[in-house]
Amino acid sequence: MALEVKMPVVTELGDDAVVTAWFVDEGQACTAGQLIAEVQAEKVAVEVMASADGFVGNRVAIGDPVPQGSPICEIGDSAPDRTVATAGPDAVSVASAEPPIKASPAARRLAREMGVDLTGIVGSGPDGRITEGDIRSRSDSPGGLSGLRGVIARNMRRSHAETAPVTLFTTVDFGEGAPKSLTARVVKACATALAAHPGLNGTRDGDSFTPAAAANVAVAMQTDEGLVAPVIMDPAGQTVEALVDTIRALAARAATKSLSMADYDGGTFTVTNLGSLGIDGFTPIINLPQVAILGVGTARRVPAFGSDGGVVASYQLVLSLTFDHSFVDGSPAAEFLRDVVGELIGS
Repeated sequence: MALEVKMPVVTELGDDAVVTAWFVDEGQACTAGQLIAEVQAEKVAVEVMASADGFVGNRVAIGDPVPQGSPICEIGDSAPDRTVATAGPDAVSVASAEPPIKASPAARRLAREMGVDLTGIVGSGPDGRITEGDIRSRSDSPGGLSGLRGVIARNMRRSHAETAPVTLFTTVDFGEGAPKSLTARVVKACATALAAHPGLNGTRDGDSFTPAAAANVAVAMQTDEGLVAPVIMDPAGQTVEALVDTIRALAARAATKSLSMADYDGGTFTVTNLGSLGIDGFTPIINLPQVAILGVGTARRVPAFGSDGGVVASYQLVLSLTFDHSFVDGSPAAEFLRDVVGELIGS
């Protein structure tokens, strides 16, 4: 009897994930504990080990969305049969395993990173071996969103479809001094202000909202493969200097794809900063299952009126708070945003 190997539950049961690499071919023998696949969901990569000795069959294709908790392959007692039928009553059944895919280790690694399925690729190397150039050629071919990019796209659309997003904008006036360590300061300011606004600090499940005991702030970071949002636990209790170090360390690990599942756990609110790209205000998409996200714009030196009525140079930036109006009304959201501004000016 074949044993099912299921997609690990990385985020939530039923959410889509993808197989990014197979380390065994269809029909190939495996041993219990052997690495057979790598899967990914929400930028978290997880290795999948064989649960028993046997032969791998019924593999799902690399890049195809699979609900977490659903089968990705089977491990049977014998190699999968391939039946060749002939006309008439004397049909002949021939059992054979698919030949192993010939690919260099570098090509397999590149295929895993780019979400390219080796199946069906005609190799240009010696004896039909698949090369890195073959992988790049396949990844450049036209087509729709697939693989991990497709999973991200579906999650973004799900957030927009399942929430009633409203965005509020406000301007922070820092005066004549340019703000330093801005992302760290905003993260700390949000966590501090959330203590008085539990309705924006927590997670939703359907029509239910669960306030969190502490404010754990996810910080959006851009990587070569897309956006990630690792979580900083209880930043309200940390210094700005410590937060700067933490954010730098997380960004370095995000760039090298070394973030773990634990780095994404427990987020109750998100901060995303596009200020370095010269953006002022924008409408960030809520990071489900949270109910609010704060966007940070660029700090610009602009003319402003001083206390004596004269014109002075002042550094100002726009904050953009998107919240789910299904759970949060406009007035408490505005009060939270006002308190964030107060924390920033007073820090």
